[in-house]
Amino acid sequence: MNLLVPAALAFSLIIPVILLLYFMRPKRQERVIGSTFLWQQVLQDLQASRPWQRLRFTPLLLLQLLAAAIIVLVLTRPAIFARSPLGGDTAIILQASASMQATDVAPNRFENAKSRIADFIDTLGPGDHLSLITMARSPQVLIASSQDKNQLLAALQRTRVTNQAADLEQALSLATALLTGHAHSQVLVVGDGHVLPPDQTLALPFPVRYLRIGTDAANTALLALAARTLHGNLFALAQVANYSHQQRSIPVELYADGRLVNVQTLTLPPGANGALQWGPLAPMTRFLYAHVISQDAMTIDHEGWAVVGGALHGRVLLVTKGNSFLEAALRLQPNIDLYETTPDKYVDSGAYDLTVFDGFVPARLPTGGLFFVNPPPGSYLFGSSGAAIRVSHIGAGNDTASLLANVDLSSIHVLRASRQLTAAPWTQSIITAPETPLLLAGEKDNRRVAVLGFDLHDSDLALQPSFPILMFNMVNWFLPSPVANDAQVTPGAPVTLQTWPGAERVTVTDPNQQALTIAPPFPVVPYNDTNRLGIYYIVQRVRGQDRQGAFTVNLFDAMQSQLAPVATLPVVHSSDFTTDGNQVPRQLREIWPWIAAFLLLVLCIEWWLFSRSYSSAAAQTPLGRGARSQQTLGNKSYFGGPLSRLQGQVEREYSARVKSITKAIKRAKGRFSRRRAKGGKRARI
Repeated sequence: MNLLVPAALAFSLIIPVILLLYFMRPKRQERVIGSTFLWQQVLQDLQASRPWQRLRFTPLLLLQLLAAAIIVLVLTRPAIFARSPLGGDTAIILQASASMQATDVAPNRFENAKSRIADFIDTLGPGDHLSLITMARSPQVLIASSQDKNQLLAALQRTRVTNQAADLEQALSLATALLTGHAHSQVLVVGDGHVLPPDQTLALPFPVRYLRIGTDAANTALLALAARTLHGNLFALAQVANYSHQQRSIPVELYADGRLVNVQTLTLPPGANGALQWGPLAPMTRFLYAHVISQDAMTIDHEGWAVVGGALHGRVLLVTKGNSFLEAALRLQPNIDLYETTPDKYVDSGAYDLTVFDGFVPARLPTGGLFFVNPPPGSYLFGSSGAAIRVSHIGAGNDTASLLANVDLSSIHVLRASRQLTAAPWTQSIITAPETPLLLAGEKDNRRVAVLGFDLHDSDLALQPSFPILMFNMVNWFLPSPVANDAQVTPGAPVTLQTWPGAERVTVTDPNQQALTIAPPFPVVPYNDTNRLGIYYIVQRVRGQDRQGAFTVNLFDAMQSQLAPVATLPVVHSSDFTTDGNQVPRQLREIWPWIAAFLLLVLCIEWWLFSRSYSSAAAQTPLGRGARSQQTLGNKSYFGGPLSRLQGQVEREYSARVKSITKAIKRAKGRFSRRRAKGGKRARI
């Protein structure tokens, strides 16, 4: 321990002053009393003529001496060297992924890691610099190369855990950029090590140390949820995993549009996963929600959401005299609501997002997308349609819209005739023949138009497996899904929403009911706020009408759900972080506040003893004039109760020791005197 102000030891003179006050005999005033019987002990002090009295060790005296010593010690500002495991320039990477929400360590892994880092900041030396980086899907620098402890702690408290994965490679890249050119640099990764696997083992020019947070806690997780149509019936499928060391029976409940379907229980051995199926469900089901009923250290992976039939449903009108091929292909599309009518009953209501005209073109075209099949001769929006002609063979044209993705044109063997099409400049020939284009597509005035130049009954295209695929590509080109991959998004991933032609405004509402208008302007900027799990609702204002859609954000990450911390990081020569043998004294830390707190406790005890002694003396005061005399005779009081007995015992022991010492001294003097006297007699003889 070091004293920062050693000169303050001069204040220790207060200790002999306190003892001097206890040696001095108090002055008393003479008063006439009725009897001295009750004042015998007081009168014993009056028999001495000296101004000093014998020192009596009382609890109050001992406490006062202790308080005086503590006060002097506080004034000297004692300090000790704080030991820190970090030195030089250090970049701390704090893992903020979903697995850090596990509660196997109190209060959870993330807050526990923040507490450990705060301890490192407190012991930071005067020549040390610290950088803080949070590691999620997109790592961020909280503060760079700072020595200010207040700023470091403030930056640490601002960070929050996420539902995302952790990208160690990007985080180490940021750390390398911050530490380049600095001597004695190192990186400390604080977390459970569940990170995205890099393409190869990482290598850094400075040491990387790993502080492991968490335990091998048991957990169950929902890894997938989807809806599928089998034989015309709607079914829900879920995948569940058991990440524990024993067999478990896992109940899972399913809700369809907020209504409970039922609860199924799946029994899984350790480390295994299995599937559950519900159905058939109601054909008009829009949303699914599954929940694993289990008490685990991590719960965010117990829930999952799914959108049935795509992210956004469109209204499609088929105008035909009875083309069963078109009708069957369109009914297979999960993201449309199909309506049908005949040419003689057709009325332009303006309520449809896509209108398919089969062998018929009205005098006045409706709004929205237009798909013409075998149009009669005439001039139209897309160009012109002429008489039917024979074609020699079929080939692919300029397909920039990917309408022919996974479509095998070589499977078409029969095509009797096709309309002679003349394409407008803004259209592209998707399928061509030497004699005429067969499929045209393009966009004009924010509206998409396509033309198929032949009757499906004159070809075997409708009988081939490629026809439903072609229709699927066509419908998704006319009415693009805002979000691909079954409208499911990984937490934290940016979403580029595709808008429908004619969209005027696009709004996204997150699971917390926070709405954000992301367009106009167009094209739409990526939507980045996808950290929350749940359903995100999309509203597109298209030609004065709102089109409702949605996408979901689910964890569905086996790596984040396996709670056992990884043994090592995928970094060359990385090592575990241990405090044993690494700590070195770096900074003096004053400890006088703790000593001052102890002083306060001592003063409280002294006050309690004094008040108790005073009340005991008052209870034993004689009545009448004798009581009045005791208050005026002096400051001597008779303690009652345990305190009185303690004081009497101390005084008796002190008196006995003094008497024994005095007797011993007298005996020694007597023996010495007798020896001298005997020696003198011998000399005289």
